[in-house]
Amino acid sequence: MPSIAILGDQVVSVDDIYKFNIDTTSHFKCYNCDERLHFRKSRNAENNYTEHFYHQNTVKDTHIECEKATVERKTDSWHNMMTGFMKKDSCEILRKNDVSKHLVDTYCTTHKKGVEFQNSPIKVEDVLSRDKTSDLDWIFNVENQYIRKVEIGDRVICEIPHTNWENAVAAVGKNCNIYLYTGCNEWITLFDTDSYRVEIDRRIRHVWIGFSCSFQEVCENTCIQCNATSDCIEYFKNITKKLDSVRMIYARCKKSMYLLDDIHRDYVNKHDFKKGDIMAICSVAGSGKTTTLLNLAKIHKDKRILYTAFNTSLIEEINNKLREQKITNVKAINIDKLLYHIYISKTGNEHVNIVQLSPQTIADAVPWLKGKPFAIKKNTVKLYSDFCNQPTYAKSKDYCDNVLKDTKTLLLQLWTKTLDGEFITFESLRKLSLNQQWFKKYVEDKYDMVMVDETQDFDIMMLRMLLDHTTIPKIFVGDPRQAIYEWRGSVNGFNYMPPNSLILEFYSTFRVGDPACETIRQRFSDCWMISKSKNETVLNEDLKTLDNKPYTYLFRTWRKLLQTASSMDNIWINSFSEKIRAIRKQHALIMRGISFDDDEYEDDLPKFLKTLSISDLESMISKIEENMTTMIKCSYKFYTIHGYKGLEDDNVRLSDDVTEEEENLYYVALTRGRKLIVED
Repeated sequence: MPSIAILGDQVVSVDDIYKFNIDTTSHFKCYNCDERLHFRKSRNAENNYTEHFYHQNTVKDTHIECEKATVERKTDSWHNMMTGFMKKDSCEILRKNDVSKHLVDTYCTTHKKGVEFQNSPIKVEDVLSRDKTSDLDWIFNVENQYIRKVEIGDRVICEIPHTNWENAVAAVGKNCNIYLYTGCNEWITLFDTDSYRVEIDRRIRHVWIGFSCSFQEVCENTCIQCNATSDCIEYFKNITKKLDSVRMIYARCKKSMYLLDDIHRDYVNKHDFKKGDIMAICSVAGSGKTTTLLNLAKIHKDKRILYTAFNTSLIEEINNKLREQKITNVKAINIDKLLYHIYISKTGNEHVNIVQLSPQTIADAVPWLKGKPFAIKKNTVKLYSDFCNQPTYAKSKDYCDNVLKDTKTLLLQLWTKTLDGEFITFESLRKLSLNQQWFKKYVEDKYDMVMVDETQDFDIMMLRMLLDHTTIPKIFVGDPRQAIYEWRGSVNGFNYMPPNSLILEFYSTFRVGDPACETIRQRFSDCWMISKSKNETVLNEDLKTLDNKPYTYLFRTWRKLLQTASSMDNIWINSFSEKIRAIRKQHALIMRGISFDDDEYEDDLPKFLKTLSISDLESMISKIEENMTTMIKCSYKFYTIHGYKGLEDDNVRLSDDVTEEEENLYYVALTRGRKLIVED
């Protein structure tokens, strides 16, 4: 016997007959076959009455399928609450077409629009079937899920309960509204049905991303406005609980990168920088870091801005762009030059001699070292350098007592000379500046904002000066994956940002196009990079694709660069003359038995030079000079990866000494090409 009947277009149960005082002789229909049903009360063997609907059959088993095809009515408490808030004549309305039928939770016959209240799993085919028969909006109950408002971007994220709902939401028609009931006074409207992976509070979550909306907005955009009872309006109006919020989320899938990249860039341009603000932008290779800073300088044209970096060539490039774009409110200067000017301003000594400290020059400052073994001189240089490059101990005596456990060291004598102005290096300028808080007067008072480029290769002393001794807004930009100068004492500044810092991410590269960008991202763990380049960029190992094309040739080591350069014509080598002078000088010392620690260099050059006699070295240099031409006329430009950082070319070739073992170097090399990247 059917458990329900259809009266008009609405479902009626046996209980409804009495609950709503329905005439038992009404024209009921079967949900399954659309034929007439009757209602009756019969006495069973135990003298109890049984009420039910039945077909008036004349042939046995004629309606056996109707007995099987019973409809399961939703009975969970949330669903009952929502349908209970709707007017009775608008609930559980039958909708059908030639191939399917279903019951809409609430439906407005005037506007021919309905709403489904979903609190349990639903099949994709059921979603598709419902959308084909009716113009439907959907409300999913997510009140027990992880939900957060995201301040940057003004979005709301909701963790997806299970795959069933992920697929169901994705199947909802494009013209249908989807709302998520949060249990708070703010609901979520989904602007798309995609699911995303994002990182929030150091945990990756699988979420929907939508906008916050009110119950009033839900009503206005659905048939609930027509169907809701006054109790319904009053109930949702009185909910005061608010959604929890977070400041920031990070993209951890391709779709979320495309979405959040624009949001983050827009936020940076619109942010109202205030005293004490620290913003750090982790930005992939070719993502327009410098362009971002220059645009900010234009936006904040009323502010005096200090632009600084550790790299001199980068500062020169920025100064050229400042002149080209006629940006006059920015002072671009590298760290050491800035401190040099501050020292002159502070002491009035315009003729200060900056010592390039080395084992060869240390005896000029400490005469006792003249004639002493090279190892002693080298150790003294290291002691002085280590003291100057650590922010913990301001006094040399404290450092000697607590770190060296030795008070007889020459460090005390050298630092006394530094304090007296007799012995100054760029390292000691940084130490003096930190100890004496120069930035409080010479940066804090002179500038309104600081921009720091290449933060991943920064100097820890300069970082401490900026963070500890200035309160003006600071913007740090860089790419942590391009941190390749640890061997010279640089630090990844992003690892030292204070807890109150706002750390954003830029995901799009405008240099490397697909399919190369896609390949590069997959080669590295946690490489969140997408391409917005107009170029098609190819990454392969086919040297024939370079035929008749000029290209830049990148090397991990000078050893490999020099060996290759001796056998290739029409080349140009970056910084060749300067490097050869240094190599000859270093080789001469090696021939005298003076060794060098390999970890002081970016590659294995000292070890290579030890294998060469003077004639071998000069023969190699001579062959290279025969193969060289000018930068303008050459077909192939030779660079080490360190020397080419920040640069790009249409065609780039990677030497076979560039390997995945050194991830950051490999990443830098792979992200230099705009059109073609070929690995040996």
